[in-house]
Amino acid sequence: MAAPSVLRFTEGMRPAERRQRATVVRLVGLGHVVAGAGALVVAAVMIHAGTRPYAGLGGVVALPGVVLGLAALAFTRRALRALRHLGSGRPLSEWRVLALVEIATGIPLAAAVAVAVQGYGAFEPWRSPLLLPSVALLVLGSAGLLVARDPSPRVEPAERSVA
Repeated sequence: MAAPSVLRFTEGMRPAERRQRATVVRLVGLGHVVAGAGALVVAAVMIHAGTRPYAGLGGVVALPGVVLGLAALAFTRRALRALRHLGSGRPLSEWRVLALVEIATGIPLAAAVAVAVQGYGAFEPWRSPLLLPSVALLVLGSAGLLVARDPSPRVEPAERSVA
């Protein structure tokens, strides 16, 4: 049995609800792209830091940076593809995969925040630089799962206003 199409679920919705739902879906899609782009930036920094002769790292982070870069490139490519095919009536199953990857990445980051907070001596989680990325990935992944679970939007092409 084929996955349900995005088109089938919008039949009973009012136009205003449809537009709101489409806006939420677009924002989640853009969030997937931003998360992938952020991972590409982190990978580039790791590669750069690992290949500098006087960085004191001895190339330790260069190889993980390359691996992260390849994974981030694949994730970003998939997110762009899913965003591009949004209004085509395809099911949002790709979004489910992207959301699960974000959640699977956000959980270890949240665990790292918990470990770092224990070393501060006082409960001050806002001091951890991993707090914002972990929360962002967990929220975006959860929103992506909700959007993919209820594929009701019919995303119309943006209306052009002539002024």
